[in-house]
Amino acid sequence: MFWPMTLIFAVLFSALALTGTLDALSPVTQFVIAICICTCAACMAITRGYIRNGQIQILPVVWACSAIVLIGAYSFREQGHLLALSMLEQPVTEPVSTPRLNPEVMLMRAWDGHFRAVADVNDVPVGLLIDTGASLVLLRYDDARRIGMRDYQLDYTMAVTTANGRSFVAPVTFDEIRIGGVVIRDVEGAVARPDQLHSSLLGMSFIERLTEASIRNDRIILRN
Repeated sequence: MFWPMTLIFAVLFSALALTGTLDALSPVTQFVIAICICTCAACMAITRGYIRNGQIQILPVVWACSAIVLIGAYSFREQGHLLALSMLEQPVTEPVSTPRLNPEVMLMRAWDGHFRAVADVNDVPVGLLIDTGASLVLLRYDDARRIGMRDYQLDYTMAVTTANGRSFVAPVTFDEIRIGGVVIRDVEGAVARPDQLHSSLLGMSFIERLTEASIRNDRIILRN
């Protein structure tokens, strides 16, 4: 009984993930559903084995725990991505100690030579690569889904030229982008097609509205 239930759950979970329906649920909801289904399947398998052989089987418990770990890793993948940005690549946002009234933040250069930040886009944390060569703030499709955008809102009619050649993105306007104390509202941007963009970009539609964006050694200063 455990294996048929596991197979049915795997097919259902994969279908929801491929159609994007799963992304509409919060990571906690996804994880709780997975725990409930895996626990039920394991209990049914243990009960059936005990009735047949008079022994409690451990293997269904092991497989259920393994499935829960894998599904948990998938459900919280974005949180893991942001944690990696914060800890490994050091996109640390630090307030600059100056007497000026204008808000400022300081970002450290990452290990690969780029500047990155974890910004609140429409109040949702998103990892962004600072790219002065990008004219707009450009989000990955997965990041756009996380901040609440849906497919019917995305019209891929804007032509752009990237390192991979010419492609089309969906123009959007972000209500607010916040990095530390620096806040810019009504920011022009775009959303890339699924699997089209490796990292979301913080482009000139945000940067050019700052009072200052200056690089000092391995740090970049952003001033509102």
